[in-house]
Formats: sequence, structure tokens, C-alpha cells
Amino acid sequence: MMNGDLTMSQKEADRLSLINQVISKKITAKELSVLLKLSERQVYRLLYRVREEGSKGIIHKLRGKKSNRGYSEDLKKEVLRIYKTQYNDYVPTLFSDQLIKNHSKSLDHETVRRWMRENFISTFERKKRPHRRRRERRNACGEMIQFDGSHHDWFEGRGSKCYLYVCLDDSTGKVYLRFGRTENTADAMLTIWGYVKQNGIPRSIYLDRFSAYYAKEKLTDFSRAMRDGSGCNICKVPTGKRKS
Repeated sequence: MMNGDLTMSQKEADRLSLINQVISKKITAKELSVLLKLSERQVYRLLYRVREEGSKGIIHKLRGKKSNRGYSEDLKKEVLRIYKTQYNDYVPTLFSDQLIKNHSKSLDHETVRRWMRENFISTFERKKRPHRRRRERRNACGEMIQFDGSHHDWFEGRGSKCYLYVCLDDSTGKVYLRFGRTENTADAMLTIWGYVKQNGIPRSIYLDRFSAYYAKEKLTDFSRAMRDGSGCNICKVPTGKRKS
């Protein structure tokens, strides 16, 4: 826009050309509504504006004007002042939450982010996490099983909550399941014994961090039984990170 003049977009120019064809009776208003994907009522409204105002009637009435939904400049300045004086180490999402909680100002975090960028206020951006290469599965069945479980309302209120033990063969994906009342040493051993009777002794077992399976300073009853009774190697990662 220059000197109060509004520039017509290509879309509006194309519309004007089609409307002139309706005015010159080369096509009908119904045909134009199909071409523009508008209702006939909207087409007649456009025709009326072009007849009354000429070419500028095709230009949207809010072109060059501030949106009625826009925020005031005073609000923008106040929000930026609050950020600089009280929350200059906050990310936009957290800052917008504080605006609602402590200052009764409801603003979308993307609006806050845009205002900050417009005023050259750098914002925190989460660093990209390093790519983790996916661990290859074991080559043969029984080379390693993953042993875990979950306490849940498995029977959907028709019975008490219980613990579902899962033995998953790392190579084939074959699963062995057994229910227990809780996650405890006795039920864990019974689950392993059931797996062994059905599938044979695995060479190693991958466990989670539950205390029934292992401790930092000494072997638990479960891990001792796996070592002495079956010769299994206990694959444990105390930090919670998967062994690759």
C-alpha cells in the first residue's frame, strides 16, 4: 500500500475478470459461484460491490486496516516490559502461563513469541537430542529375553488389579505371559520357570530397575537364582538406559 492506494492481488484480479464476464452476460452468476467455490448469495454481493464501487469493490474491506481481533500496542508494550523486568529467563510458553496466573493477561504463547522476535528478544530453543542408533536384535532364539511387566486393572473391574509379567525373546519377538498379584521375587521366579519349561533356558535376561531383580551392592535372591540355577547372565542397567 502506497499513498493510501491498495494494490489488488492476483486472486482479486482473477475474480474481477470473472465478475466482469457475469456483468457482460458471458457466464451466469451460478456458473461463477461454482468457479469461485462460493454461494450464489456471496457472488451477488460481489457483483453489487463492483457495480457500486468499481474495481476497488473486489478488494477486501479490511485490507490495510488493523484487525478487530488484534491486540493493542499498549498491551504489547506492557507484556514486553513485564518480560524484561520479571521473566527474562523464561521461554514464551512458560511466560504466557505466568501472564495468566500472575497478571490476568491471556495471550497465546505463539503471539508472545512473535512479539519477542519482533523486538529482537532472543528466546530459549531446546537443543536437538543426539541421534541414538537402534540396537540390533540378537541373532538367535534364546540368546536374550527381555523381562518386564506392568501393574494394571487388566480385568476391567471384574477382578482385582494384578501384575502381568512378560518374557519377550529379543530375536524372534516370541512372548510368554503370566499374571501375579504384585511384582515380587516369588512370582518373578515362577514366571521364569514357566518360560524355561516351555522354551528352554535363555543365555541372558534383560531386566528393569525393580529392587526384586538386583541391587547396586549385592545380588538379590532373583539374580542369584538366575546366576546359580540356570547360568543366565543378568543384563542390568542401573541408570535406566538401555544396553546397546
